Amino acid sequence: MTYHESIIDLISYILKQGKPYLDLIDSGNAYDKIIRNYHQFNYEGKKVYRNKTLIKIHYRISKEAYNKINDFSSIYFEHVYPVKLLKEELKMLQKRTVTHEKIKLIMNKSEIVVLTREQAKYLDKYYKDKIPKNGNDRLQEMEIEIHGLTKNNNLFN
Repeated sequence: MTYHESIIDLISYILKQGKPYLDLIDSGNAYDKIIRNYHQFNYEGKKVYRNKTLIKIHYRISKEAYNKINDFSSIYFEHVYPVKLLKEELKMLQKRTVTHEKIKLIMNKSEIVVLTREQAKYLDKYYKDKIPKNGNDRLQEMEIEIHGLTKNNNLFN
């Protein structure tokens, strides 16, 4: 079993317990942490989040953030598809129809990208917990360009 399969298994277990259980787990930070952690590790189970070497291999990085990658105080790790929306979509799965495949499809709608703190504030001003209605992702809509060396990066290669 891989790291990502383990996270999907945890989410499946939580969702299959029903709404009262999900509400309890979601009332604190545990459920949110599980969902956020899915995007913090690569396919080998190595933590990419805040790892200066692996970030450049697995995360897409904005042009502005690329040269600031060694200064964590000036960069921000942002989910392209908001975690709030991931949680809402997962919650809509019916208890009896929860499958690992459906969970994986939802979780794979997002990824972590590295932005400058200024870009993250600008993005959150307009699209903190939502996506553009025109079908663009939040980065496209805010005209945030990804550095060429990281355009094809992802956690699964």
